[in-house]
Amino acid sequence: MEDNAMYKMPTIDLSAKSLLILSQLGVFAVFAYWAVEDGSGDNMDYVFLTMMAGAGLALFLSVPNARMGVSLGIPALMVVIGLAVGENEMMFWAVFMLIMIGPIAYMPAMAIGDPTLGLDDESRLQRLGILWIVFALFMMFMMSGLGSLAMEGELTEGEEEGEEFTIILDSTEQTIAQGGLAVGILGVLVFLLTAVMGRELGPMRPWHGGAMAAVALLISQYLWMIGEGAPDYPASDLLMIICFVGILTLTPCIAYDENRGSLDSEE
Repeated sequence: MEDNAMYKMPTIDLSAKSLLILSQLGVFAVFAYWAVEDGSGDNMDYVFLTMMAGAGLALFLSVPNARMGVSLGIPALMVVIGLAVGENEMMFWAVFMLIMIGPIAYMPAMAIGDPTLGLDDESRLQRLGILWIVFALFMMFMMSGLGSLAMEGELTEGEEEGEEFTIILDSTEQTIAQGGLAVGILGVLVFLLTAVMGRELGPMRPWHGGAMAAVALLISQYLWMIGEGAPDYPASDLLMIICFVGILTLTPCIAYDENRGSLDSEE
């Protein structure tokens, strides 16, 4: 009966697993909040609100097939909506969401070792490693724009109303951005060598790479707050970054450190 249950309430405490699950839920909660943040949303905004809130709750409650439904369903629905309203730009955002939502939906389950994945430990950790690297690079170069800030000293983004803003860094701030990017890339390399390739790097563990990638993300958001021309930085944006940091750091901490003993014993 329990295996066929429509949902399962997770145990919430201060453990790393619980914090990872809450980080995942927090991402979808912020997306849902953004849909109605201005208080004057149209029907499409409420569709987005319902979609994100439902996706977050489905993953949180371990609804059967929720991960696949969220990973493929949200981008597919965005494509359908784009075709229906004639907004070709929606196609780009569908791909954007697929790259971001897919890892967010699957990585916590892979890290924890959810049996519904149907994967042995070795296959699960290999796939998790690839997903984590894709997600970390996406966060640094696409989501946060740290690459542009470090290499060009500025970043141009668009707001919901169609208006653009440009964040311009001075020389000191650009140096900080370059340092943050270097730390992030180093973190990805540490993770690649220790988690994916199984190499020994002294005391370095995969979660050290996750922590370095998280530091890079925090540095980019700091620059978003202080850079010239930067927009107002609401609390919801800060919550989203905290959730991303939690996913980047806790995923390798849970997956590779807690599974190291079991894998060694199998060998």
